[in-house]
Amino acid sequence: MTDPLGFPVEGIADGAIRLRLRADSDVPALVAACQDPDVIRWTRVPDHYDERAAAEWATESARQREGGEGLHLAIADAGSDEFLGSIGTRAISRSDARWDIGYFLAPQARRRGVMTNAVQMLSGWVFDNLAVERLEITIQPENTRSRAVAERAGYAFEGILRSHTVIKGTRRDVAMYSLLRGELR
Repeated sequence: MTDPLGFPVEGIADGAIRLRLRADSDVPALVAACQDPDVIRWTRVPDHYDERAAAEWATESARQREGGEGLHLAIADAGSDEFLGSIGTRAISRSDARWDIGYFLAPQARRRGVMTNAVQMLSGWVFDNLAVERLEITIQPENTRSRAVAERAGYAFEGILRSHTVIKGTRRDVAMYSLLRGELR
C-alpha cells in the first residue's frame, strides 16, 4: 500500500479559482454539470449521472486518495466557492512515474480560462508533491476545446493513439498530450 495523498485541506488557489476536495454541498451542482451533453459526450461520466452516482464516486475518490492512487478535486470560484467543474489525476504506472489528468467544466464556467488555470495548478502541485515525471492527458480527437486547454496549459501534442481507450464500452482513438517534470510554464 502507498501512503495517502496529502492535499491541503484549504485547497490551492490562484485568486480566481480554488482546487479543493469535493464537499457534499457540491452534489447538486455536480449532478447538474454531468447532465450537460458535452460532459456526457466527451468524458467517462455515466450518461445518467445522479446523486447515487455522485455518492459512489465520492467513495471511490476517497479510496483512491487514501491508497495514494489518485486525487479528484472540485474546481471552485475562489470568492464564492461556487462549483465550476472537476479535475483529477491518477497513477497510470507507478514504476514509470506516469500519471494522467482528466477534467470537465460546468457550462457556465466555460470560455473564461478556468480550465487552463486548473490544469496548470494541478500539474504544478503534482510535480511539487508526488514522484511523477510525466503527466498525460488523453482527449478524443474531435474534442477541440479540451485539446486547446491542454495546449494552452503547456502540454505537448504527441499524436493520435488509435483504438487506445475504452470509453463507455467503445474503443476510441485519443489525442495524447504530455508534460514532463520541469516543463511547466
